Amino acid sequence: MSQLRNPRRLSALIALLAAIGLTSSTHGAVIQSVETDIAPAGGDPGVPYTPGFPSGVASSTDVLEGKLPIASSGNFTLEASTGVAALTNGLVDTFYGTGGADSVHSAYATAGDGNFVTYSLSGAYDISSIVIYGGWNDGGRDAQHYDLQVSSDGVSFSTLTTVDINPGVQGTDVTPVSNRVAITENAAANLASSITTLRLNFLAVENGYTGYSEIDVFGTRLTIAGDVNGDGLVNLNDFVIISDNFLKTPSSPGLQGDLNFDNVVDQKDFREWRIAFGEDAVAAIGDLSRFVPEPATGSLLALAVVASLRRQRRRR
Repeated sequence: MSQLRNPRRLSALIALLAAIGLTSSTHGAVIQSVETDIAPAGGDPGVPYTPGFPSGVASSTDVLEGKLPIASSGNFTLEASTGVAALTNGLVDTFYGTGGADSVHSAYATAGDGNFVTYSLSGAYDISSIVIYGGWNDGGRDAQHYDLQVSSDGVSFSTLTTVDINPGVQGTDVTPVSNRVAITENAAANLASSITTLRLNFLAVENGYTGYSEIDVFGTRLTIAGDVNGDGLVNLNDFVIISDNFLKTPSSPGLQGDLNFDNVVDQKDFREWRIAFGEDAVAAIGDLSRFVPEPATGSLLALAVVASLRRQRRRR
């Protein structure tokens, strides 16, 4: 306490506390922007239709493009829908309906109360925006209702926002209705920072379930793909860490070689490292193995995995 009696130090402490208070009181707000597209009437059942929105179409280059959930629950393929693969294929194309369950529902994954999907972003990202598309071949299952949750470690999640929209479009028994919900931040630099994992926890909707057609996530990656040890380089040091922890559970998702943040070090992490390293990865590993007289079991398994990846590449 005697140190705080120094007027200069006391003034500095007061200034620091004031700055902290000022910083913590400066918050933006999460904004939801909703756009609805109703297809022109008169289309024959099965005729394709691509909805258009003033703010643009679905992305084929966003963070989630082509990814499948690392965890999910519930039936996403009701009425012959495509399921979770539809959520990250960069498409929202749909079809005119028949007014019944025999309509073409390949554009959608169905979801209702109790369903969820969890995605690894395969790295840490500052998220700038998230856009979620949904709808149906008619106006009966076009609502969206879910908690959008994010995590920095893949274990503890916080709810970023809850989306609950129901346009209530009527008289469209055979006409596709599509919705676009853009989630942004109106003041802060990012919607969410240092995010590794995203979850949609679906909630109750009209008629038990509705259709979702795309989840687009936009942001800036904070880590280099394939860089296990965080030194800014993708090299054999990263390979060795993956090898040493092969088939182990890391102390936390994303550590000890868990490049895709799925909480296990396995062949998927080797694949990410090999892609980031480049075409010479297998040859470089071969050179490394010549200097290890008695490789550990993990390293032997690692070499076998990489060799398998090379064979798969040649078959394509």
